[in-house]
Amino acid sequence: MFARRLGSKRRWLFTLLAVMSVLPLVLSSFVVDASAAQQCAVRNDWPVYVVQRGDTLAKIASRYGTTYPVLVAANCLPNANRIFAGQQLRVPPGVVATPPPYVPTPSVPIYPSDLAATYQAFEGGFMTWTVLTGQVSVYYYVSGTGDRGTVSVFPPSTLGSLPDNPVFDQPPAGRIRPVFGFGKVWGNFPQVRQGLGWAISSEQGYLMRVYPPGSTTYQFSLPDGRTIYNNANSNWSTSSGFPIPVTPVPTLPPTPVGPVVTTTWSAYQPYENGFMVWENNTGNVVAFYNNGSYSVYRALQYGRLPDNPVPDATPPGRVRPAFGFGKVWGNYSEVRFGLGWATTPEQGYTATFRSSAVGGLSQTCFYLPDGRIVSFALQNGVRFWTFSGSCI
Repeated sequence: MFARRLGSKRRWLFTLLAVMSVLPLVLSSFVVDASAAQQCAVRNDWPVYVVQRGDTLAKIASRYGTTYPVLVAANCLPNANRIFAGQQLRVPPGVVATPPPYVPTPSVPIYPSDLAATYQAFEGGFMTWTVLTGQVSVYYYVSGTGDRGTVSVFPPSTLGSLPDNPVFDQPPAGRIRPVFGFGKVWGNFPQVRQGLGWAISSEQGYLMRVYPPGSTTYQFSLPDGRTIYNNANSNWSTSSGFPIPVTPVPTLPPTPVGPVVTTTWSAYQPYENGFMVWENNTGNVVAFYNNGSYSVYRALQYGRLPDNPVPDATPPGRVRPAFGFGKVWGNYSEVRFGLGWATTPEQGYTATFRSSAVGGLSQTCFYLPDGRIVSFALQNGVRFWTFSGSCI
């Protein structure tokens, strides 16, 4: 009996020692979490979303076009897996939370149509974006007026390769620094910044009413009730009459016979199992795999995707893809698994593409920055590529 009592006391003593050894680690972890929480600042400049029953942070992030690590950081959440119904979270502005269901485009457009869009007012004009085209349109006021001016358009192929707004100057009182797509255009193009000035309101989502186009104009609504008329000369007005006469659109020349040669600004990045190329003239990102296949991602497919969402640590000697390559690599698992990690940073260069089509074969060749010639083709729905000795 004495031996049993002695064994019981020993087990109790070992248990006590084990608890005491773990307790400092638990307390230190609590202190670190508390310290990190004190240093974090909630994004009070973002709109509030009230968590609904069944929500997860990943679902909310997908709904607002962002990633769950961004929401964790913006709301100073100690645990991404612990949110509750009724909790208020800050979410990115300027995103339509519940996009309309997909409806196949009819052969004849139905007017008027309501399109998911965003709008932001500036000192010298305004910007719009629609889900239909993915492009950002910049509307400048003519000096001294607010009812007419000029317009410039930035397609998704341009937006996808731009860094986020690089201008960090402190906005004047009552003014706002643009973000997201509007911020990319405003921050990377000085002529836009000079023409528009600072934003005077936050970006807002709304349903844009688009009306039947005329022979030389098309019209749409703004959230403040104005109707904007665009004409073929990249001018706009709030009335159907334009002060500048419309010039006829020139007749396009006939399609040339033989190979088509296009020289355009491009980008290239090598990977463990292939490489990627971006073409400015089309906005396409093309992933070339070492097994001889390739895949094409149009600007409309990746332009509005979140920036590279993969949180994995980059292996030593490897590079985490960014910008357009990062969007494709991070949001399409088949690209990520097929190519592996990037081996060097992305580099820009001028590439010449020579394309031809004979029968059911479409073939294109171009040079890489290191002088190698790539020839890729599409035949009967099958894509394949190879390194070639010439590009004629």
